[in-house]
Amino acid sequence: MSLSTYHCHSVKMAWGQVRHRREKPKPNGFSTGACFVKLVFKPAPCAQPLPRYPVIDGRGLASVNAAHYGFEPHNDRFETFIPALIARVEGETGETLGGEVHLHTFPKTFGFVFNPVSFWYFHKAAGECRAILCEVNNTFGERHFYLLHQESHQGAPLDRGQPMLARKVFHVSPFFPVSGHYEFRFFNQGDRTLASIRYFDQGELKLSTSVSGTLVHPSTGLWCKTWMKYGWFTLAVVVKIHWQALKLLFKGAKFHRKPEPPSNVISQTELNV
Repeated sequence: MSLSTYHCHSVKMAWGQVRHRREKPKPNGFSTGACFVKLVFKPAPCAQPLPRYPVIDGRGLASVNAAHYGFEPHNDRFETFIPALIARVEGETGETLGGEVHLHTFPKTFGFVFNPVSFWYFHKAAGECRAILCEVNNTFGERHFYLLHQESHQGAPLDRGQPMLARKVFHVSPFFPVSGHYEFRFFNQGDRTLASIRYFDQGELKLSTSVSGTLVHPSTGLWCKTWMKYGWFTLAVVVKIHWQALKLLFKGAKFHRKPEPPSNVISQTELNV
């Protein structure tokens, strides 16, 4: 079990694309620019200064704080939060990790943050990505985690594009029932990153969504341009979600009432769904 204190060693940001396309029952979709960040944590102190923004575990025009993530409310910093997160993933998967942990997320900007989904990549000491934790938030203030993991050690690392399936157990959109399954794909090659989720129900593709971009060093000058271009992006995400919902209502899409959230905060990969 990994108990070392983890420290942030690298921060990169991207001007990327968020794509969201509902195929059925009522076609609807959008594509929009987005600013997201990737933080790399290692079990050793960092000797190099980090970029000024985003502020890690602090306040600033752009920031990322450990208190906004996790299975339950807490006030931990990443140094102690990451080891507890690794221990939970190791307990769920039976893996011995101990390598880097990468967080792909939207930063808090201008005091506002909402992450429909954040991705945690867990690596072994040799560098292989062995588990991915998808931290999903809905607009009702609820949270669920899809833990993606391969029991076989013969497969490729999980961030090389292979599909992983998980049964849908968490309510996100009132226009889809809590049934069917997700197909997850992740691709990380150098500074190019892609996270793709497709939703199937009754054998039909109902939804496709993805976040992609090229990561770069976040200089203060680049952040100034980012605030001008995407400063209110996280707030805009919430506005777009509700605007798309109104459009679907006008199109006559069926409305599903929110069920109780699942009793288990984590659900694991299911290869046969």
